[in-house]
Amino acid sequence: MQLRKLSGDCNRNDCPGVFSTGTGTVVVQGPLLKATEGLTLSDGEVAVEIPAHLIEEAARALGR
Repeated sequence: MQLRKLSGDCNRNDCPGVFSTGTGTVVVQGPLLKATEGLTLSDGEVAVEIPAHLIEEAARALGR
């Protein structure tokens, strides 16, 4: 899978970021949440946390 960075806080690959897959989906990278009240994860699912402004930047990069 080829990823294209849409938004992120730094130039390294270990920072929060949003990436386009080129197939109409996105990948979100950020710190893994261990346990959060109000969020139930199924087997095989994880949740990550990123700053809200990254979603806005990613939407602009996608032309939305």
